Amino acid sequence: MTNKFLFELGVEEIPADLISPALRRLSEGLQELLKQRQIPCPSATHLGTPRRLSVLLEGLPDQQSDQEETIMGPPKSAAYDPKGQATKAAEGFARKNDVSVKDLELIETERGPYVGHRKKIPGKPVPEILLEIVPEVVGAIVWPKTMYWRASRFRFIRPLRWCVALWNQEVIPLEFEGIRAGRTTRGHRFLGAEEIELTRVDDYLDQLRKNYVLVDIRERAEKIAHEMDAETPKGTQVVSDPELLEMVVNLNEFPSVIRGGFNDRFLDLPKEVLITVMRHHQKYFSLVNESGEIQPYFLTIANTDGDPSGKIQKGHERVLTARLEDAAFFWESDGKKPLQERIGQLDQILFQDKLGSYGVKTGRLRLLCAQLHEDPNLESASNLCKADLTTDMVREFPELQGIMGGLYACRENYPEPVWKAIYEHYRPVSLEDESPSTPLGALLSVADKVDTLVGCFSVGIIPTGSSDPFALRRQAQSLVKVMLDHRLEYSLGHLVELAQKSLPAPLDGERQVDLLKFMERRLRHVFQQRGVPYDVLNAVLSVASESVYRTFEKSQALSKIRGEEDFEALAIAYKRIKNILIRQAEEVNPVSQDALTEPEEKALFDAYSTLHPKVETLLENQEYLKALKEIAGLRGVVDQFFDKVLVMTKEEKLRRNRLGLLYDISQLFLKIADISEIVHESSLNKAESTL
Repeated sequence: MTNKFLFELGVEEIPADLISPALRRLSEGLQELLKQRQIPCPSATHLGTPRRLSVLLEGLPDQQSDQEETIMGPPKSAAYDPKGQATKAAEGFARKNDVSVKDLELIETERGPYVGHRKKIPGKPVPEILLEIVPEVVGAIVWPKTMYWRASRFRFIRPLRWCVALWNQEVIPLEFEGIRAGRTTRGHRFLGAEEIELTRVDDYLDQLRKNYVLVDIRERAEKIAHEMDAETPKGTQVVSDPELLEMVVNLNEFPSVIRGGFNDRFLDLPKEVLITVMRHHQKYFSLVNESGEIQPYFLTIANTDGDPSGKIQKGHERVLTARLEDAAFFWESDGKKPLQERIGQLDQILFQDKLGSYGVKTGRLRLLCAQLHEDPNLESASNLCKADLTTDMVREFPELQGIMGGLYACRENYPEPVWKAIYEHYRPVSLEDESPSTPLGALLSVADKVDTLVGCFSVGIIPTGSSDPFALRRQAQSLVKVMLDHRLEYSLGHLVELAQKSLPAPLDGERQVDLLKFMERRLRHVFQQRGVPYDVLNAVLSVASESVYRTFEKSQALSKIRGEEDFEALAIAYKRIKNILIRQAEEVNPVSQDALTEPEEKALFDAYSTLHPKVETLLENQEYLKALKEIAGLRGVVDQFFDKVLVMTKEEKLRRNRLGLLYDISQLFLKIADISEIVHESSLNKAESTL
């Protein structure tokens, strides 16, 4: 028989952005602990609202299968005498485990045969196991901030209020932090019943739905999407905003879409300002026409069953009007003081205590940008890019920093490359966000992010666990993305060196190593997001550092050729070359043609001599796949060399000459990657066939 288990933990309202991660941890945690106990769980559905964390497990068996535990005793040599009779050691082991000597068996181990006993452990009823593991999983949920409200000082995101634990129709009597599980849940705080008694698990969704709680997250999202379509005026469309949609889905138990409007006169404000005011402060969705122009409407999501009287709509319109009045005032008043005159005020705004003000940071950016690329427009953009931090608009709406600087610079008639670079220099804010659209915007973005990374590491601000106050992980990932998208010819190491020049005190050796490792980890993450296998990453990152973009191109080429027969065979031969060279302490000499005695080593030298200039040219042109294919052509002569030539001959002159030849060939590979890191396809297939 298969069974269903429902667990619901009732809480005070949880912040919307923390609900989905917590539900995943709850669901995955239960599945993992059930798996460890060999209990199948075919289906696990996490459900939840701001007031409840729930999980529904289906297809569970009645009983855990019987387990077998192997208890090891003394080695065979100590357990039996030469005549095969049990010794006191064997008898003592049997007595300790409450079995007879004849029940003992010999078990083969890496250290030889040992006496052992296979003990069968009867499986427990699954409800008993759930009784044990549910509190463990709930207590292990990680929150960025927690509170305590009981004498036990148990910490959680919000106070716990009720708990439901149903096994089909029966209550599992678990208790968690003073709250005993039952079958009573609660409806919507204002529209539903205060207590709802569940007869069985299958009643859960329907009973809550009748009490204005859509506990299924997908159902809430579908209701919002359907009502948004209905409320969107003809000829307009909602500005796509997946993050905002996820937030409002998790802010409400029974969401209803309400449309409001605002005065046309506010359409004179920049589109970015209008969307930000509506999105960040009011969590409204904006609407645009077919040309992408903002329209005087908004959609808001209320935690209620509609708005028949229109009171909610009017209340939101009043609040938005006040916000837009402020924004219009800031847009007008900020324009009275040019950006250039605001630069001096940056000295009064602290960036970081040990790294100085934003005025100091601006000076570092100017210097760094000048080293990256000499251009008057880039110099102007780097000088002005932080000036909008002094404006009233950005003080009120910090999400607009950079954007407002670009808009104000455009209004002041700065050249397009200047204002666009300022406008976009905070981009991308995530891997899903777009990089700056212009070359100067990309350079300014790189400079800003590198300065922050190097500066923070220099004063000991290093991300640990969930603590990352300057979002350095995101900054490093965004840096890599910009360099890839714009094919910038800088290595991470070079950027770090340039950024150090403008710091009061450069990075010490240890922190520089830590920073480069940190940046490499983020680079690996971005590359893997773009489909680069881990072993290919290891191969390209094991050689001399080049630009991020070139490293990515090498990884793409290596990924394409890795499965070809000639290349795979040559890669195996390269490992042999590498191992030979590693074991040799003696100095490697340049190859002397006069010391080449065997036809096979002469053939290898001739092939290398012909190939070397071709590969160099291909590498200069960044034609890495062609270069790898050319190198793969060495397979035949390399195989013949190892079949016929003894590298480690006793004759020193010949030995050193052959080692020199192998060294030259290895360096040809290392101009692209250390292919000894590649896991060969044949090895993977063989491993998979044994599973």
